[in-house]
Amino acid sequence: MEENRILSILQENYDSDIIHIEFLRNSGGTTYIVNGKEQKYVLKIAGKAFLDTIRKSVDMMCYLAGYKFPVPTIIKTKSGLTILEISEEGQERLFILYEYIEGKEPNLCVCGESVGDIVGQLHKLLFAYNGELVKRDYSFFVERYINILRRKNYPQADVYAALGAKLWERVKDCPVGICHGDLHRGNLLETAEGRIYLLDFDTACLAPRMFDVMVMCDMTDYFALQNDDIQTTKAVYKSFLSGYTRNIALEEMELTAFNDWVAIRHFQLQATIVEMFGIDCIDNHFIDRQLNWLESWIKLSCLEL
Repeated sequence: MEENRILSILQENYDSDIIHIEFLRNSGGTTYIVNGKEQKYVLKIAGKAFLDTIRKSVDMMCYLAGYKFPVPTIIKTKSGLTILEISEEGQERLFILYEYIEGKEPNLCVCGESVGDIVGQLHKLLFAYNGELVKRDYSFFVERYINILRRKNYPQADVYAALGAKLWERVKDCPVGICHGDLHRGNLLETAEGRIYLLDFDTACLAPRMFDVMVMCDMTDYFALQNDDIQTTKAVYKSFLSGYTRNIALEEMELTAFNDWVAIRHFQLQATIVEMFGIDCIDNHFIDRQLNWLESWIKLSCLEL
């Protein structure tokens, strides 16, 4: 869809004085910066196939906003819709307009405690959320990747399978709750005033809450494990917990599962990448390096974080 047509649709359906849009990125849809005479907005356009995901994401953000939790405000259409459905050129598209928030990715080495407090507030607020969400378990976190390795006839697939089973056995009893699902630092935005916002709830799910905690606190390089990164991870995790536990009390099994979740993340994330880009986006050399990373992590991180 041409930008002039997108601009026309926005002007027809929203009260805001929108005068210009500019392309930002393609990622799970197309995102634009929208300029009004006095305000800026963010527009996300996605295909009809994403309707269920987007509805759940928008519903959760509206729920959190009702408690004044720091998420971007969703701008409603003139008729009060949070999601605008447009059918043109034989295609159906979804428009979601958000407030624009000026900010940057926060430095967790500096504000880990504050981020922990916000994530703890998030998990606590979501106790009462009753929206329907997918549940993530062994099949999502570990088994998907094992199946991919076997489809590729990777020679050490059984080594991965044994490691994945061992890791899951150690975390399987961690309490499950509603999670953000992709709580990496890129989904945080810190304003000049120091207010931190959470973004992108498209992957919200039912999962062990330590998964969210781990994704936020893991400061290791995905491709090259360094001891300095392990020490940074330990420091960030400690700082994060000092804020998080003001809101959520963690069980001992959760606290000690952190290292295992870091390793499991590599199974989960690699499977997701392959599902997005195709089975040939990784080769045996890359898979070997990832196995070396995991084995090194298990040895180097044996000290309790």
